[in-house]
Amino acid sequence: MDTKDLRFFRQVYEIGSINKAAKQLFITPQGLSKAIRHLEDELDAGLFERSSNGMVPTECGRYLYQRCLPILEQFDELAVGIRQLRDQNKKLNIGFSCGVLNVFPFQKLEEYRNRCPHIMLQWEESSNQEIMHRMQQGDIDLGFIIGPPLSQSLWSREVFSRTMNVIVYEGHPYFEKTSLSVKDLQQERLITLNEKYYSYHSLLQRCQDFGFTPAIAVKTMESQLIYQFCRQKSGLGIDADIHRDKSMLEGLRLIPLSDSIPWKIFMVIKGSRKEEPGLWELAKLFL
Repeated sequence: MDTKDLRFFRQVYEIGSINKAAKQLFITPQGLSKAIRHLEDELDAGLFERSSNGMVPTECGRYLYQRCLPILEQFDELAVGIRQLRDQNKKLNIGFSCGVLNVFPFQKLEEYRNRCPHIMLQWEESSNQEIMHRMQQGDIDLGFIIGPPLSQSLWSREVFSRTMNVIVYEGHPYFEKTSLSVKDLQQERLITLNEKYYSYHSLLQRCQDFGFTPAIAVKTMESQLIYQFCRQKSGLGIDADIHRDKSMLEGLRLIPLSDSIPWKIFMVIKGSRKEEPGLWELAKLFL
């Protein structure tokens, strides 16, 4: 039995959808379906009922899920142990979701370097999904993502948060307000980060909670462009309060969005690696 098939099975079980799980795993839905069928053929048992509501586990599927979790954890522990023996000069790779570096307390990393000078730290910036995928693959040791992780195999803790704000240009009726509600956005053209970002989906969900679909005029991958388009009066911007460059606010105002979903940063580690000394020593600095 291939451990990769078991990992694919676990992801489908936890998410309940082939398409969503495939997106998390960075493979095609067809490839994921084939892996699940291969596992079912190997076990000679159906693991899921396919329905309009998604992938519903059968009794055999529930049994396999409970039994495969400790197996995968033990396999991960073996891989960690071998990696520790292999690496003469230990290094830890840290993944940051886009935007987190704007508010990250780098003095904590310097503190860790002073405590553990024999461990080299490397970091990179990517999307939430890419960080979680590479963490499952063992390429990233510690992650800082926006919003809680979907996978139950990842241990997580909220470490800090920021408020979401409406960016209002001078001359707009809201410019002098001190606070805005999600309801105030119903008739407005909005400028926001695109679908790759957690803030886009949380905004969409919050507006739907209030009974409307937001009119998003511009979606971008660069938060600085939100301010630029807003300054051009293309609409009202939505962004977290994370930028240190105050020149971005020339002719604009940041007004707190009182009932939005906060921009929360979660630290994530693979559950099987939580007790690894060097890694946990770093994680504890943010708790």
